[in-house]
Amino acid sequence: MPMKKSILLSGILLFLFSCGKNEKIKESDIGNEEFLSQTDLRQKPVKKLIFRNAEDFKESEELNMQLLSKVASNLQIKYSSIKVAESSSINYDDKTAFFVLTIMEPNKKVQKSEGEDLGNYFERKYVFADRESGNIIAEESDDNLSYYDTEAIRFSKSHILKDLVYVNEKMPAVAFYTEASAGSRIVLYSEQKFTLLTLADKKIKKLLYDYPIRKINGDSNGSGTFEVETLETGMSFSDEKTNGCFDLMITKNFSYEEAVEGDPENGVEGQSNLKTRKEFEKLKFNGKQYVFHRDGRHRFLE
Repeated sequence: MPMKKSILLSGILLFLFSCGKNEKIKESDIGNEEFLSQTDLRQKPVKKLIFRNAEDFKESEELNMQLLSKVASNLQIKYSSIKVAESSSINYDDKTAFFVLTIMEPNKKVQKSEGEDLGNYFERKYVFADRESGNIIAEESDDNLSYYDTEAIRFSKSHILKDLVYVNEKMPAVAFYTEASAGSRIVLYSEQKFTLLTLADKKIKKLLYDYPIRKINGDSNGSGTFEVETLETGMSFSDEKTNGCFDLMITKNFSYEEAVEGDPENGVEGQSNLKTRKEFEKLKFNGKQYVFHRDGRHRFLE
């Protein structure tokens, strides 16, 4: 496949994923003053660094199977339908646990077209539950991270940061990222999207939703010839606040690599080319969430 055509295909996949899923995003309707009042009254020292890069992301390893069984019962779903290897959790406070569950629904099948079955449906669900009883405090399905077997874009488990993030001295948030990828050796696409969730007035609130912290776009001939652009980010809090929450500082590192496979039998040497670029972005809290512009531009790929 020529380079330009496969890069175009990668762009089409990303466009379809963004357009098809983003229609389902829900808007928060809670006011700033009410929202900030539904937080932990104890003042906490705010850790400014969230992560230096995606590899620096220290993941929570908490997953209480006994509590998960109670949660499944209270959600009125079979425990066996939960894909445990693709689920994760963290203790939110002394009384509350948070789960990101991947739930398989084998009977939820629709016909994409006559004779074409989409396969099993995998639902992604956020749950805050009582740590003792497993009673559900708040739950919400994320249609943007749910998928059918046969879809071109697949999603990893949601990786939860092992420590809660405090967006100010009183408000804790769960931080996690989920990776979307296309299962192709020719079209190179993957994207890690970062989210901050908190619990306020027994409701799940998205402080930051689906911010891209790592992205790969490009193509390959399936061997040693490829063209790829990569975005790596770091995230920390600044000393400044907007509407009661610290501003988020994002460091963006773009890199571009092009390599042509050599042919030793014909005396042709391999070639490679590397370019880099650095950018910065500040995200401010508007009283409901951190606002950002969804930037799908390539810095090097045409």
